[in-house]
Amino acid sequence: MDPIVFRLIIVVAIVGAAIAFGRWWSARDGRLTASSSADAVHGRHLEAVGLDLTRSHAGAVLIGSPTCAPCETAKGVLGDFAREREGFSWVYADAADHLALTEEHRILRVPTLLVLAPDGRIVARSSGVPNVEDLRRTIDDHLGLAA
Repeated sequence: MDPIVFRLIIVVAIVGAAIAFGRWWSARDGRLTASSSADAVHGRHLEAVGLDLTRSHAGAVLIGSPTCAPCETAKGVLGDFAREREGFSWVYADAADHLALTEEHRILRVPTLLVLAPDGRIVARSSGVPNVEDLRRTIDDHLGLAA
């Protein structure tokens, strides 16, 4: 085989793989995935971030960074959702200020959203700007907090 043709095939394969990876990454960005374990945010972490679930039917902790542009968009999504759903409360927590929380829940990327039941159990989580339809579905299906 001609070396130029071989190199061209390799380049096309690498570009194709990069495009496929980018589409896969974009498709999963912001998607809420249900938590399969009994993982919960400990009360000391909830207290540290200022989330009181005693008066809520559902809650969320958005873990972000002050220099993160998607974090600002996620704050807007959650603010709108909280106005839409009575009984849903959320807080923003700077990852750098709450390292124990980020380490305990293996948070590797900001923004990360942890959707919580009233007992602090993690119902779902997402990385990236949360998809509002997924958030609605999660709250309705798992926590019965319909609008």
